Amino acid sequence: MDPFSITAGALGITSFAITSIKSLHDLIADLAEAKDVVEDISTALTGILRPLDALQEVHLSDANTSVAAKRDLERAGVADAVNRCGIVCEDFRQRLEKWTKHSSARKISLRDRLTVGVWNKEKIRTVRMCVQSCQSTVQFAVQTTQLFVQVRSEHLSSTHHGSTTQQLQTLESQIQTHLELTKKLTSEVSDRRRQLQADHDDDEEDETQVISAIGEVKEQSQVLEQDEISTGVFHAQVHARVTGQEIGDVMTEEGSSALVGMPKSVVGKINQRIGNVTTRGSSSTVVGVFPDDVNIGSLRSRPS
Repeated sequence: MDPFSITAGALGITSFAITSIKSLHDLIADLAEAKDVVEDISTALTGILRPLDALQEVHLSDANTSVAAKRDLERAGVADAVNRCGIVCEDFRQRLEKWTKHSSARKISLRDRLTVGVWNKEKIRTVRMCVQSCQSTVQFAVQTTQLFVQVRSEHLSSTHHGSTTQQLQTLESQIQTHLELTKKLTSEVSDRRRQLQADHDDDEEDETQVISAIGEVKEQSQVLEQDEISTGVFHAQVHARVTGQEIGDVMTEEGSSALVGMPKSVVGKINQRIGNVTTRGSSSTVVGVFPDDVNIGSLRSRPS
């Protein structure tokens, strides 16, 4: 294995979480009944496992690149998302096994257990939401890491750099879309919670079912809150790269003038890093932020 590769364990993802996710995926694949009800959960589970495997294949050229990539992944809460998903998956797997073992023509069917009753409906929503949220977090994490590693590479040609920038812009758009969806889902969950609380004393629903359903909706809110935080971190990281500017190895010739940086009007819109600027002889250089109306010609009259 590449000594600089990123493993799930190195990020703090537990073996329990990985095993639980795989076990639920395999159980759903073997279901003879109501498989269509949970098929999207199985698809999302695959969408978690494959990117985690792909993460280990990302080529990290040196220790500094590896450390930077791991730091970005930790900030986004990838390990927390996967570990939390593992707990939810194990709980749901145990319920599915219990229900399938006791399912018969004389008893409630597995389909009804998954789709009938206010608690069942909210429980399946919680599982689906947690798994799909984890899937998005992991996929954004891997895509971001892959592109950032390319950006950090000192061997990119200008052509490749342009391609990477386009990919970053596409990823930023995808992340923004996911953020908007998460906010929409959060609003819907809040509406359901208010409705369930209003129906708490309704005789048409079993009180225990309603109370349990309210607990599930609260958990959904927590999942979405963490999803929004993680996605926000990814968005900030990618946006900084898309709007970023790196300037280095600038050397002015004798008697020349140079503006190295950005005009004041774009401060806050562009992230800029400047390094290794050398001014020689009687040349003049402004490094950093300069006035919008600066005249480079006026620099020549300044003393060296």
